[in-house]
Amino acid sequence: MILGCLVLFCACGTGKNQVGPLSGLGENCTKTADCESGLKCVDFVCVEKPDDTGDSDATGPDGSDGGDSVDWSIGTTVCMAWGDFSAQKDCDVHAVLFGPPKQAFPDLAPFTSCSFVKGCYATADGTHSEGCQLFDFMAGKARMEDFPQGQEFVLDVDCMDSDGTGSPMNVVSRGQSVPLLHSISGDEEWVGVYMLPLAQFGPTLNGGSLQQEPSVQATFSTTPRHGAAAIELEDGSVLLAGGVKDLTATCPNSYWTWPTCVQMTLATSEIYQPADGTFSLEESTNGPVLMSEKRAFAAAVTLPDGEVAIFGGLGENGKPTNSVDLYDPFSNKMVPAPPMLDTRALHTATLISSAGNGFVLLAGGYGTGEGTWEVWGPDGVVASSNLIESRWGHTATLVTKKAEPAAREVVILAGGEGGGEPGSTTVRSTMEIFDINAQAFDPGAVSLCSNAGPNSPTPARKTLHAAAYVPPRHFIYMAGGFSDSAHQSPTKDICVWHTVQEKWVGEAGAFVMKSHRGALTATPLRGNAVLLAGGLAQKGQALQAAETVEIIFEYWNENGETVVDIGPGEAFPIPMLYPRWGHGTLPTADGKVLIYGGVTKKSPTAPAFLVEKTEVFNPM
Repeated sequence: MILGCLVLFCACGTGKNQVGPLSGLGENCTKTADCESGLKCVDFVCVEKPDDTGDSDATGPDGSDGGDSVDWSIGTTVCMAWGDFSAQKDCDVHAVLFGPPKQAFPDLAPFTSCSFVKGCYATADGTHSEGCQLFDFMAGKARMEDFPQGQEFVLDVDCMDSDGTGSPMNVVSRGQSVPLLHSISGDEEWVGVYMLPLAQFGPTLNGGSLQQEPSVQATFSTTPRHGAAAIELEDGSVLLAGGVKDLTATCPNSYWTWPTCVQMTLATSEIYQPADGTFSLEESTNGPVLMSEKRAFAAAVTLPDGEVAIFGGLGENGKPTNSVDLYDPFSNKMVPAPPMLDTRALHTATLISSAGNGFVLLAGGYGTGEGTWEVWGPDGVVASSNLIESRWGHTATLVTKKAEPAAREVVILAGGEGGGEPGSTTVRSTMEIFDINAQAFDPGAVSLCSNAGPNSPTPARKTLHAAAYVPPRHFIYMAGGFSDSAHQSPTKDICVWHTVQEKWVGEAGAFVMKSHRGALTATPLRGNAVLLAGGLAQKGQALQAAETVEIIFEYWNENGETVVDIGPGEAFPIPMLYPRWGHGTLPTADGKVLIYGGVTKKSPTAPAFLVEKTEVFNPM
């Protein structure tokens, strides 16, 4: 532990910028260079290199594996444009760079300090990256040859300033295309690349017609959707299903974090397309695609065949339901499915098996199922029993052998509240662990952790907190939340659960957020980072929507140790465009994070209202 930072381990005696010793067969990795000789990194695990491929330890510039099945010397031609939008001939893919309108978002203009444009391509699965080329920004356009044929790739673009001698220096903005797959016989394709300054929020944007100079416009969801179920579909688009269109007129002392504070739930759904930033209501030839009933604070899971199962939620009368809908993105149809045994809202749903067409663990929730769990399959419920403690507003984290070969395959339920009506519940201070192989919960609960006090880590109560899983580090970060059922006392805890050792790590009072936050979100980012966004934050004696975010990140110190820290501090805040709590976040196919829904207020004494506008975060 150094100055409130969590030190992981030291790379002693290696003489390289390497985190710890090389990984052996079956151990975790982020690139092939992390593995022992004769091994390669595939899906974050070191595996044996086939002897008959002729693979030579070749890697891309970032050290990632070179792959065995792609010819990187011939292929697609990509033409980029950012200032000169005149037609370029013989291009397979046209990539048009754009950013937020400077008049509306002057601080987010991506090209203000740009002297160079660097374009790189990488396989969409992240196993290979190369082909970087540097271009003069003043040229307004560029041409890149030899992108791969027959495999999905993404185009990464950096705008860089100059060091004063004519050489590139700092990245000032960055963008990424959605995954592209181009064949030799295919027609010309057009793709937008939304550029934003690093570690900044921007509006969801549509670049307009890309075959001419972009006509950029901010986009929004078709209707407010607080408590919508959101999930990425196989084509990279995002389904937003149901939600709340309005709040009750009075809901004293709750800050609209109680399930009884909603009205006007929705049966409609919409699609967000990261490729062009648009939102569209799901419609068929017969009108809007509707769920079998209105629902908010439901839970959604993608099944192995690509369908999406949507479980429970608060129905039209604000009461929890046990109904289930299946959405087929290929036929654009929503059909009822076998129901759950219990009614549930603010529950969790986790795909625990791909056998058949998948089995889903449903746990807790506001309703008759707050003290139960069940395993649901497409033909109905196949197992059920009781939890040790009833809970809703909890988190569920899936740990698998694919992500962590050395870990047990489990689902970890943490915190939440139960045992009474909203406002008079008991906030839980425990975790329950479901063993997937045993198909049962461990017989005893595990105490949750607080590291804010002088005698920490100690057991602590948490509800409406956030959890993020970082497999290469074997860590689950559990951040913030409320310690009371009235949701008036947010915390600044960040507790770290080690998924292999199955214990808490860290020391007292050292690793905490700068602000007390409840009803926040935690989203894993590249490089083992985690975005902690929004929340209902304590400001003096009042509670208000958090205007900034905090990021858990890693770096090497001067001793070769890997240090986990959190920032930025108050001197260099990262502001959200629209402060909010009770919202949702989802990583999208263009490398950004979508932020949707939630509640806000203009001052501590002002009434709360739903946030209608969406935004995206551009990671480092």
